[in-house]
Amino acid sequence: MNPLNSQHKLYIPSARRSIIYSLCLFLSTFSPLHAQEPQSFEIKQNERLLILAPHPDDESLSSAGLAHHVLAEGGTVRSVIVTAGDAYVEAIEKDTGRKNLTPTDFLKYGETRLEESRSAAKIIGNGFIHLDLLGFSDGSIYDMLVSHWRTHPEKSEFTGFSHVPYRIAEDTGVAQDGKVLHDELIRILKETKPTLIVFPDVMENDSDHSGLGMFALLAIHDWLNQKNSDKKEELRLLAYLIHWQHGWPAGSDAVVPLNLSNSPLFLPDDLPLRGHQRACFNLNVIERHIKHHALAQYKTQQRAMGNFLAAFVRSNECFTVLNVEDSRNIKNVVRHWQTRRKTFDDNPASRAKI
Repeated sequence: MNPLNSQHKLYIPSARRSIIYSLCLFLSTFSPLHAQEPQSFEIKQNERLLILAPHPDDESLSSAGLAHHVLAEGGTVRSVIVTAGDAYVEAIEKDTGRKNLTPTDFLKYGETRLEESRSAAKIIGNGFIHLDLLGFSDGSIYDMLVSHWRTHPEKSEFTGFSHVPYRIAEDTGVAQDGKVLHDELIRILKETKPTLIVFPDVMENDSDHSGLGMFALLAIHDWLNQKNSDKKEELRLLAYLIHWQHGWPAGSDAVVPLNLSNSPLFLPDDLPLRGHQRACFNLNVIERHIKHHALAQYKTQQRAMGNFLAAFVRSNECFTVLNVEDSRNIKNVVRHWQTRRKTFDDNPASRAKI
């Protein structure tokens, strides 16, 4: 999770956001924007849960309680952190007391955040979570999807690297290229054989989040096409939401972090349903405590936005339930994004039309 930051193009501007709204028609026809009673969500025994997170802490914000429960039911959990979250400019400036940040500052911050992910995973899974730290650059996911696919790698304007620079990352030295990330996700899907996949909603108001949502659907589509499809019905897809608008979630902009752990947190009413159901998993007291303790490991984020993190420690975790078939037309959607992005790159004045 990363906050609004004008210096490092993470939040999606309104023009780009309109693209996402229109392209999400591929999932289904939009349903009326009104509150929907979420369905209950059952965790089966021996689930194989795969969590895809764009930044360190998104895995805990979205599904720490769910992950702990899956393990308690005899299942397995694999958590994939795609970027190092190394470009949170305001937080680094505050921590260092300097405005003239160097690539070394961003790299040190990213390494710290990756280590925090290790600590959080130990809290949630007591050492039983398979954690993948890929180490791509913060803010790179959307651009790898639309502009850096089998072309020149995406170069971070913060760390200065066009490949993964972190020694503790599994993908150290790997080029920041969309095809590389796509193939890495397929490899993980093949190894994990998940029955349950949790990933960001493509409607997220953050480019890394929405971009990873698209990467996830694309990889799921290609993985299922490569394997025997007789067990597709066993796979369940859950899309989570971290960044939205209008001050959601409640309490995220409080002056000091609030204890809202006895209150539920539902997906916002103005998040388009797209013909899908919403499901919530209720957390018991222990699971809420574990989630709180896991998020406490992210000391960098607690200093920067403890109020925002606290707003997600609730009595439930809610998701949009997608169907496996929702990934069917994903390649056409990505191709459309790539074409539109190229038009914008070639002629920035055309942005309003896009």
